[in-house]
Amino acid sequence: MKKMLAVVLTVLGSCFAATAFDTTPLQISVWPPNAQVVPDYIDVAGLKINLPYGGNKNITGLDFGIASASDRTSALQLNLVNVVKEEFTGLQIGLINLDGAASGVKLGLLMNNVDAMSKGIDIGIINTALESHGLQVGLINYCEFMVGVQIGLVNIIRESNVPFFPIINFCF
Repeated sequence: MKKMLAVVLTVLGSCFAATAFDTTPLQISVWPPNAQVVPDYIDVAGLKINLPYGGNKNITGLDFGIASASDRTSALQLNLVNVVKEEFTGLQIGLINLDGAASGVKLGLLMNNVDAMSKGIDIGIINTALESHGLQVGLINYCEFMVGVQIGLVNIIRESNVPFFPIINFCF
């Protein structure tokens, strides 16, 4: 029991000490900016737990819980709602994934939305992106520009010779 307490105190102590270095290996959030282990301007390089919601500028590592918000994330994100304002890289799993730009695999049960360029694979009921380089799989797939393939009931590539086609659409 004493060893476990020592480990917990060491981890929590390193989180508080991390504020001097602008990076922490562990973030536990209830509601930012006040109800979390370290302030939201501190970067997380390690484990981020959101119970129910957490927010930090930059996240690298594992980010899981109910809802997460950040500016940049390079991680495995497992939240019901993932919001990355600028750039996401990695594997994102949730009900709703909202990104500024994204590279990697996004599994959004309801929706994946990318405001700029999406590179990789988007799988969800609804997938939208300004520009997509890769694969979109869902009931409804939409993008303005595409280099890749869409598979779904409704497939729209606005700037294409074939802007709409059911089941499969592509543009190269």
